[in-house]
Amino acid sequence: MVRGFTYRGEAFRATVHGRPGKEEIFIVMMVDDEEGPEISIDRFEDADNNPDDELEVMLAKLVDKLFAEQSITPASATEPFEWLAAATTGARVHDGVQHH
Repeated sequence: MVRGFTYRGEAFRATVHGRPGKEEIFIVMMVDDEEGPEISIDRFEDADNNPDDELEVMLAKLVDKLFAEQSITPASATEPFEWLAAATTGARVHDGVQHH
């Protein structure tokens, strides 16, 4: 699954593979419609994983960890987690060609 969401006033794209509670999760913070800081977890191998946590709870925890690790101050301290419409998951990604 690839789907966008907002949390604490910021936009993100989540890519999730696996079965509930044991997913591989990749989160990219979207900054001006471009990929920014990212974080990931393999819930199957993470010793601190609670497989009973809902996916949305895990995504919020990961974003909070990303904010702490990257010293990011979110736009809103109180805005809750919210899924975006499926059509909002696109992003401009470079073509991989390095121009020297």
